[in-house]
Amino acid sequence: MRSGRGGLGAIEVMEALWALAHALEARSKWMKRAYGVSGPQFLALRVVGGNPGCSPGEAARHLRLNAGTVTRLVAGLEGLGMMRRSGHGRDRRKVRLALTGRGRQLTRVSAGTVQQAVASALAEAKAGEAEAAVAFLRRLAERLMPA
Repeated sequence: MRSGRGGLGAIEVMEALWALAHALEARSKWMKRAYGVSGPQFLALRVVGGNPGCSPGEAARHLRLNAGTVTRLVAGLEGLGMMRRSGHGRDRRKVRLALTGRGRQLTRVSAGTVQQAVASALAEAKAGEAEAAVAFLRRLAERLMPA
C-alpha cells in the first residue's frame, strides 16, 4: 500500500526497518565475537568516552535509552573492565561514569563496527538525505514508544 507522499507505503518502510534491525543485530553479534562488546555496549563506550564523568542519566539521554537499560550496559562494561562508576564528591548517591584504559583503547577501533558502516553510508548520502532519515526515524521512534 503506497502513500501519496514520497511514494513509499508503510509495508515498504517496515520491510526496510526489519532488514535494518536484522543487520544491526548481526553486526552486534559479530562485534561481540571480534571485540568482546556488543554494538550497544560499543556505543555506550563512545558516549561515555566523549563525555567523561557523565552520569548514567546523561548517558541515557545521549543514547536515547531508559536509565535501566544504561545501568545494565554499564554493569556489563564494568564486568569487562572497560568502564567504572565512581561517586560524585560528597553526594555518594550521584554516580559518574568513566572509561578505563581498556575501554578508551577500544573506542579507537572502528574496523567492522556499526559506526564505520554508518560513516560509510553517510559519505555516500545525497545532500539532506541523512537529515531527513534521522528526522523520520526519530518521529517513528516516538510513535512506537509505549504511552
